[in-house]
This record gives sequence, structure tokens and C-alpha cells, in this order.
Amino acid sequence: YEIVADNLVMPTSELPSHLSVHNYLLAKGSPYRASLHTHPIELVALTHSKKYMEKDVATKLLWSMIPETKAFCPRGLGMVPYMLPSSVELANATIAAIDDDYDVVMWEKHGVFAVDTDIMSAFDQVDVLNKAAQIYISARNMGFVPDGMTEGQMQELSDVFGLPK
Repeated sequence: YEIVADNLVMPTSELPSHLSVHNYLLAKGSPYRASLHTHPIELVALTHSKKYMEKDVATKLLWSMIPETKAFCPRGLGMVPYMLPSSVELANATIAAIDDDYDVVMWEKHGVFAVDTDIMSAFDQVDVLNKAAQIYISARNMGFVPDGMTEGQMQELSDVFGLPK
């Protein structure tokens, strides 16, 4: 593995997840070579509600906030229930979510793990998802539930840009 940093740093405590996911992706011939783990506040906040931990609930909500979300993260957001940080179980659950066709996996009450062809692409997915969460939370803080894009608008976006449904 290679740690990209200006100064010498120790590997992350999430090394089991990083290495396990890399081994999995290499074994299946994936072009993905980068993994990113971080703790975006707004995305983590969503995981404190069981409603958003249900399959694809957060994905559909976040996609509907701004069109770029689905364009940058077309596979959505996989959800992994709370598991002990830096555990092999968390690594295995992350692989299962990636195998379920997600590139970004949310770890309940912890953080997010993303994979892509390069580190900036992985970062872009997390960044746009978190911006969508910020828009949703900002609207709620202003006292209203945002409408989001309609199903028709989402379908049009998918059709025009060749995105998965």
C-alpha cells in the first residue's frame, strides 16, 4: 500500500478495510485502485436515524437534492449498520456492500468508505453526496422539508446522461 501524505504518517486504523477491499477489487479484476475513508459530518448525521439506514432511502433523498449527485455517484450509497471500527467484520460488510453494486459505503455513526479508479474520483463521490446532505439539512434547519427533484426529473436525468435507473 501507499499512503499519500506530505509528511510520514502511520497507516489508518481502518487498514483492515482498505487492504481487504483492495484485495477483493484486484481479485475480481476491477479497474478501481483507490479507496477513501473519511468522516463527513452531514452524511454521518443521517445515519443517526434508522429511516436513512434503510436500503436506498438516503440514496434517493440525496440524489434528489441536486442533479450532480446522481451524475457523480450513480450507484448510490450503500449502508452498513454499526460495527466495531477497524474490525474485520466491518471490512467484510464493506465488501458485501461494494459487491451489491455500490461505490460508496456509509458506516453507521462512523464515516464513509469510497472506491474508484483514482483518489480524486473517490473524493468527488463523497464530496457531492455530503453537499446534497448539507442542502437537505439546511432546508430542514430553515423550517421546511425540501421537495427534491421529482421522479420524472430523476428519470430524465438518467435517460439523458445514460445513468443507471
